[in-house]
Amino acid sequence: MEVNPLLEQFADHIARIEEALERELDLYSWSEFHAPLRYACDGGKRIRPLILVLSVECINSKRPGSDAYLAASAIELLHTESIIHDDIIDDENQRRGKPSFHVKYGYNSSILTADFVLGVILNIGSKLKDTRVISELSNAATRMSEGEMMEIRLNKSPEISEDDYIKVLEYKTASLFETSAKLGAIIGGGSEDQIRAMTSFGNLLGIAYQIH
Repeated sequence: MEVNPLLEQFADHIARIEEALERELDLYSWSEFHAPLRYACDGGKRIRPLILVLSVECINSKRPGSDAYLAASAIELLHTESIIHDDIIDDENQRRGKPSFHVKYGYNSSILTADFVLGVILNIGSKLKDTRVISELSNAATRMSEGEMMEIRLNKSPEISEDDYIKVLEYKTASLFETSAKLGAIIGGGSEDQIRAMTSFGNLLGIAYQIH
């Protein structure tokens, strides 16, 4: 995977995220979904899982442990699931410099693969010590879907207010940034105030990322 020059300083973290993701995917080497999943995950910048790991570092001076990278792999998989669906809805033919998932594998396989990914995420969540992790991943998935539905509805509207636009961004895109930062604070052992602060940071970062 090619690393964005802006992210080179975090190459070690990204490499460990990749290792965690590879380990999880290899658990399904027997599955019909293994090759499609690897295709879907290949080429991502890993920004969202990196936010989780860096948030752990912000809260806790100790080096992030295995739980941080495992949770980060779940974040990347949730992002992967969302872009499979997003590319179908938006009729995008290219993603990460190659044919979109549905172009390569077809619509039926795309829907089933995205469903399978959610099962993989649940399995990862069950391995993590803090039960809040799986709850937050579930909330993120729900909000991202809600944001997609909002966008579909608003695309048919003759007028879209600024508030509507920001709300779509908050749900569809910022939700996963927010969850990444929040989970980093949780896994890092942050106080309630620290968790709230990182949650707010993730939300604002996600909105800024999408607007940019």
